[in-house]
Amino acid sequence: MNVLSLFDGISCGRLALERAGIKVDKYYASEIKKHAIKCSQDNWSDIIQIGDITKVHYIDGVLYTENGNFETDIDLLIGGSPCQNFSMARYSQYEVEGLDGDKSKLFYEYLRLKNSINPKYWLLENVKMKKEHKMQLDEFLQASGVLINSRLVSYQNRPRYYWCNWNISRPEDKHISFQDYKETNHNECVKYRLHDTPSRRKMWNNGEGKNTQGNCKNITYEDKISCITRKQDRSPNSGLIELDDFCRYLTRRELEQGQTLPIGYTDCLSYNQAQDVLGDGWTVDVIAHILRSMSR
Repeated sequence: MNVLSLFDGISCGRLALERAGIKVDKYYASEIKKHAIKCSQDNWSDIIQIGDITKVHYIDGVLYTENGNFETDIDLLIGGSPCQNFSMARYSQYEVEGLDGDKSKLFYEYLRLKNSINPKYWLLENVKMKKEHKMQLDEFLQASGVLINSRLVSYQNRPRYYWCNWNISRPEDKHISFQDYKETNHNECVKYRLHDTPSRRKMWNNGEGKNTQGNCKNITYEDKISCITRKQDRSPNSGLIELDDFCRYLTRRELEQGQTLPIGYTDCLSYNQAQDVLGDGWTVDVIAHILRSMSR
């Protein structure tokens, strides 16, 4: 199977295909974030990086890109277009923009390539959004997005819509608890302790915070963490954990496993770089579940 992954990030789609038992012949990845590309290449030497989606075209069986041209059929098109202007977790001025927002309008690039390639299979992911925005995407894609929360297959609360041209169902609840994965080595935890500043004290709110713009949820004893975001040093984020007289962020290992990635997947990056690309990424086991139902 030849795959074109748009907004590929750290190639969670490539790992999901492997877990679903789907053989990949060629995997073309369109991505522009250098840290994401670095992580992808560190884990997958066979991925073909093709650069900026706005410079990708498909004409008469040829994939034209800024990194070269490739004569190829595309069997599967996947992607998660930027969600900032759809997200209900952001400020209202972003929410109302929808497809008119500077980030979320990149959906049209996905749609352009979907229409020009006409692949046998296609899959698109995006955040939980307002009803009117979801209906817009349903109409453009001629498919009804299915809401799946990553909490069914992981310890992360991450509701996302998935559109594709085959029938999918929600995975069974595996009842996975964060408590079974939480880092207990104190020396390791100390590396992720928050610096004690007024703004971070506000985020922690004596451990009584909620996952809002003002503060962060205390997930020390929770079964599920909040949605992994691109920056842990803000609110809301995936949550904070008690440590001595204050609190800590999630460790790299906890963030990776929250996205059902292998431990060490982002080791080639700094922690700040890793949290950035992990927040952009997919929960691999959700994608693998969806792909398993695809007729091959």
